[in-house]
Amino acid sequence: MSPFKPQPGELQTRLRAAYPDARCALDHRDPFQLVVATILSAQCTDARVNLTTPALFARFPDAAALAEARQDEVEALVKSTGFFRNKARHLIGLGQALMARHGGQVPSDPAELGALPGVGQKTANVVLANAFGVPALAVDTHIFRVARRLGLSKGTTPEKVEADLCRAFPREDWIELHHQLIFHGRRTCDARRPDCAACPLLDLCPTGLGQMVDPHSGVRFTPAPEGLRPSGVKERSASETALQSQSLASLGGRPRPPSPAPSHGQGTPQRILSLVPSVTELLVQWGLAARLAGRTRYCIEPRWIRNTVPSVGGTKDPDLGRIRDLAPDLVILERDENPKEVAEDLTALGIPWLALEIRTVKDCAAALRDLGHRLGVPEAAEARAAALEAALKGRRRKGPRALVLIWKDPWMSAGPDTYLGDLLRQGGLTPIGPDRYPVLSDDDLEALGPQVILLPTEPYRFNGRHQAELQKRFPEAIVRRVDGQALTWYLSRTEAGLDLVRSFR
Repeated sequence: MSPFKPQPGELQTRLRAAYPDARCALDHRDPFQLVVATILSAQCTDARVNLTTPALFARFPDAAALAEARQDEVEALVKSTGFFRNKARHLIGLGQALMARHGGQVPSDPAELGALPGVGQKTANVVLANAFGVPALAVDTHIFRVARRLGLSKGTTPEKVEADLCRAFPREDWIELHHQLIFHGRRTCDARRPDCAACPLLDLCPTGLGQMVDPHSGVRFTPAPEGLRPSGVKERSASETALQSQSLASLGGRPRPPSPAPSHGQGTPQRILSLVPSVTELLVQWGLAARLAGRTRYCIEPRWIRNTVPSVGGTKDPDLGRIRDLAPDLVILERDENPKEVAEDLTALGIPWLALEIRTVKDCAAALRDLGHRLGVPEAAEARAAALEAALKGRRRKGPRALVLIWKDPWMSAGPDTYLGDLLRQGGLTPIGPDRYPVLSDDDLEALGPQVILLPTEPYRFNGRHQAELQKRFPEAIVRRVDGQALTWYLSRTEAGLDLVRSFR
């Protein structure tokens, strides 16, 4: 079954609501300034062009001045926009052509405008629409990407996409649509990381819904199961989107008052932000996916959350401005994975947080119960915790000396006092090495004399070459690459980790 196409009328209604401030992003006062700025915008951001043009226009305020300019002087003024030699040559040629053919004025005729040096179809359309109000729909890289993702065009060139859009939308809407699609591409439908979770068009987008392969990246997005979209997605506004670009320092004002501490029953958090990959997966396992307001970029399971739950950066350096914009009523951290500075910054912003501390497998049972109580699912948590405790019962013999390596160049291992060390112990192996996460030299490895060496697939991506290297060095040892998520993702995969370790006894 072929993917549906969104109705143009409904699509533009959504775009108007989401981007009421959509307009030409190039600063200009007249058609001359706009055509110059548009030429400079090729392979350059509009923001950079807007920083460049004031000095350029102060020195060359009109076509007559630009026609007499020296190449090296123009190059120096526009160098930061890239491809400055070609752009300088085009600008001087533009000034000369305007003086020779049009009395120094920018023409409003499409053919005459398109014949000017440095002015192609896209530039001509931008100038016609924004300087003269002539309906035109210039297709830049953002519009090209967005239109194809939305299924509005299968065109493989900007010209074909432009033709499809012009056929689909009324002529009087072209100028407005041009700006709206650009704003959508910049603010939401990013080339590499589209923010499908916050997209006001998600239910109209065959790419975001996984109905077709993304024509930009060639991959198929995995949508959230029906009913599991995070809360608050449809309420996202243009003003909220604009806030995302602000840094924490620019938020200004006093921090938001702290929300009441969540508890079971009334006050149970409804907008949960997880900074721990395994906790994110656990919440989905407990049926709480609809309450997930945000995650780190390392929270990648189940796969569909990558395109439906907003990302807030990394575990060590999350984007605090983004977190504040998402307005969570609880942020979940883990003391080893997230620096204490993150908790301090959350406190300063008045955002409630809960920090787990997982050093042993038994800590997982306690953390499960704590999370279940705080999130209003004590029965599910108790069942999981009790099953884990049952799996830990029984006497354990002292098994083979085992080492879990977590990095290379330099070698690093997980010590006996870490969660991984205790997982080995509970699984019947004997963890070896210094405590915490020590750096080990080749001589250190030799001195430890491991009988089992486990190479998890994360956080370092160990491969067959690393395994062969260590097997040659320790011919009597068992050297295996293992599933890093099973080994390191506590809470959501602790049972799988125990089963994995016990297979090496």
